[in-house]
Amino acid sequence: MTAPPEASTTTHNTAESGAVVGIQAEAVRDSNVYMYSENSPAEKYEAGKNYLSHGVPTKARELIGDAMVRGHDSGEVRFHWVLAMLSKRSYRELTAEEIGQLQELPKNLDHYWEDEWKQGLRAICGLLDCLDNPDRDSGPVLRELLSLAPEQRAQILKHLDMVLTGAIRERLWADIRAAAEADQLGNDRVDRVWAYFQPTPHAPRRTHPKPESTTPHDWLKALLWSMVFAGGMATLGWLVLESGPSAAVAYLVILLAGHVFARTGSEWWYRTRRLRAKENELAEVRRVNRAPDDGFADRIDRMFDHYLHRYVPGDVERQVWLHHTAGFRNALRDEIVEMYRESRVKPDRLAWLVRHMVGDLKKRWQNGTLWDYRERYRTPDSVRVWCCVGALVAGASAAVVVDATVRARPFPASLGTLAVVVGGWGAAHSWLRVVAERRRVLDEDRELARRFADQEAAYHRWTAKLDDRMPSEQEMERWLDCDKTVLIEEAMRHYRMTWRDIIAHTFLQGPAKRYKRAKITKGRWWYSRYDLRLFLITVDGVREVSTELDFERGTFAGQVRRNFRFDAVASVKVQENKGTQHDLEMELVNGPSVQIRVTDPADGDSDEDAERTSELTVQSAGFAHALHIFEGIAAEGKQWVNRLRRSTPELTDSDLQEHRPDDV
Repeated sequence: MTAPPEASTTTHNTAESGAVVGIQAEAVRDSNVYMYSENSPAEKYEAGKNYLSHGVPTKARELIGDAMVRGHDSGEVRFHWVLAMLSKRSYRELTAEEIGQLQELPKNLDHYWEDEWKQGLRAICGLLDCLDNPDRDSGPVLRELLSLAPEQRAQILKHLDMVLTGAIRERLWADIRAAAEADQLGNDRVDRVWAYFQPTPHAPRRTHPKPESTTPHDWLKALLWSMVFAGGMATLGWLVLESGPSAAVAYLVILLAGHVFARTGSEWWYRTRRLRAKENELAEVRRVNRAPDDGFADRIDRMFDHYLHRYVPGDVERQVWLHHTAGFRNALRDEIVEMYRESRVKPDRLAWLVRHMVGDLKKRWQNGTLWDYRERYRTPDSVRVWCCVGALVAGASAAVVVDATVRARPFPASLGTLAVVVGGWGAAHSWLRVVAERRRVLDEDRELARRFADQEAAYHRWTAKLDDRMPSEQEMERWLDCDKTVLIEEAMRHYRMTWRDIIAHTFLQGPAKRYKRAKITKGRWWYSRYDLRLFLITVDGVREVSTELDFERGTFAGQVRRNFRFDAVASVKVQENKGTQHDLEMELVNGPSVQIRVTDPADGDSDEDAERTSELTVQSAGFAHALHIFEGIAAEGKQWVNRLRRSTPELTDSDLQEHRPDDV
């Protein structure tokens, strides 16, 4: 789906000099996956496990550890605690206290039931022992890892990504790569990820017609003029009784024909007036003065422009379509602005409503009902004929009555005739306005009720579609992991390297130049487009591969590769803006500095919420691991890398051959 155009956010993207980061849409939706009770260790554990599966291990360590301290412990709990301890970190990044806790783990295994979680813990203990003792034979440990149940093995391979390096990772890489290639577009990713970045739609509101413009004074005028008219008619009626039967018959004809004339004439007048008002409202001219830039009305304007250019019927030229629908567009735009502007509703949340309105215009254009109001308010020929006939008959009969009464009683007849003419004109003018206003309100209310029912139905269809296609945080994390794995494989093929050549690797990820972003309540930011940078640390230097990831489609937009020696890194600096924006700057000797945006500011959030969200986003990006590597290289250079290399366990060629799959 194509996102509606939103206001550009003028924040500088330090990934490239002078670039602009444009946030096209933003959504924050409610979720209970991170909610937990302060008094329930079990719920804290579940919340921590959710954080872990969604790629936020630091928060997971805190919550699971707190649950364990409060007595909630088992093989499953301890298994996820260890994964949270090691996820997105290398073994060297652990503190002395954390290493001590992990070294105590084998002594406590006997306290747990013999199940798949204990087997997973035993495999992790074996892997950690290989890291503490690089000379240990890691073949049995590898066999134990491969014999685990799929769920435990998959979690270990995911969360110990930075721990499993060198030859051990070489043996497992074929399985990891194959799983990533299979899952990268799995679970209907392309048809579902877009839903995550859609703003939470705002429910439609019932629009009401403008209130009647008539006042008590208008009613009083109508009643007074009616009394004058009735007095005149009564006077003529009394005089008719003295003027003979022909005048009496003419008087009765006046009453009947006048009734017909009044009914049909008022109908003709109302329809003509309503048609003129609708034509003026929907005049085919575009608004001359646009709303202030980047305001609520301006963003609604641009949404209408976007969808009107997008939803052009196939049987008409674009300019013809835009010209003839300009009046409808302006009326609908004014309706939305008037209804929602003062309630602080974000324009993004009304994109579905604008899209529905434009889609309805297109449907009515195609089925020929766009101008159906012209037919609805067209005065039928029968009404015109009866109105004219009634007027002629009433006028002729009135002439007979006036002539007869004036001959009999000149003064009262003249006075009565004057009262009928003046009072009738004043009463007709006053009552037409009063009745027309009441009828207008009823007509508009019926039309608005019908439109509201259509909008409600469209709203429920849209929310149901979003709910049906909305991916979970765990699915989003898995897709991003697969993208990274595929990028690593492409880089290794290009450089013709194996994992035995790589001492360490890390990613730096941040928003691309233009993106949409969204998150669940108390969650991290997800971006529709990422700037991904992969760094492969080898014995000879650093290999960097940069690319832009279209996360919605799982595709990469080209690559930029760069290689530099360890002594080329002069310094590494992290810049934070009130805890909500993180930039990493790496100074190179005799070269341009590398500036990388990790997070962007969170507009509209409170300082506390923005800082918490930024922290979760940074943690999920594995920023601490990348910073640890570059700070080590900048401080010690190749000596730091050599120490890291010596601590990496190796497998013999026979071990690798023994456990290599047949298809490798």
